[in-house]
Amino acid sequence: MSERQKAARVEVDNVTVFTRALQRGKGILVLTGHFGNWEVATVAGLSKFPQMRGRIHFVRRPIKPRWLDRFVNWRFQRAGFGVLPKRGSLDAILERLAAGDAIVFPFDQHAGPPDGIEVDFFGSPAWTFRSLALIALASGATVVPAASWRELGGRHVLRFEEPLSPISCTEVGEEIRRNTRAYNAALERLILRHPEQWYWVHRRWKRIDPRGRVRRA
Repeated sequence: MSERQKAARVEVDNVTVFTRALQRGKGILVLTGHFGNWEVATVAGLSKFPQMRGRIHFVRRPIKPRWLDRFVNWRFQRAGFGVLPKRGSLDAILERLAAGDAIVFPFDQHAGPPDGIEVDFFGSPAWTFRSLALIALASGATVVPAASWRELGGRHVLRFEEPLSPISCTEVGEEIRRNTRAYNAALERLILRHPEQWYWVHRRWKRIDPRGRVRRA
């Protein structure tokens, strides 16, 4: 499709939420999950923010085989996005946020120790990445929930929600826990809007034994 055709297929809601967050100058952490046809919605949605081409970066796990991972990364980069690995990229993420860029952080995957902490997700304990809270608190970046979904007739919607206010505590560990729980709550709200379009094929509520090993549920 041409750029005009792609843009006509996608509606972007609450654009001002994103632009206001950009104006703060501390970068944006986009809290999201695997919703709808996210690759269609994000690529077409980028046309609404031409000034952000090359300044929106996806944090993603590598996939196997390696040739497929390289191909997926090439597709992201050709579309105008950056790609950062979930492990070993903290310095690069902080550098991009300091430059005022946006980091897209899929938050709907399991993260065992030491990467994750156990907080509620839909009423049951779930091991969840603590890195988003650590990065937000360290950088002062705005955390903006976002999701995409399909409409009848083949249209797609990409919607930004109001930013999440940081939760402050005197104890750092509790501060990380409370903010991570708030992020899970935001993700729950996004999922419940269109639960049939939440694409998640992993076990979100894996159980971890005291040695950090995954046990069967």
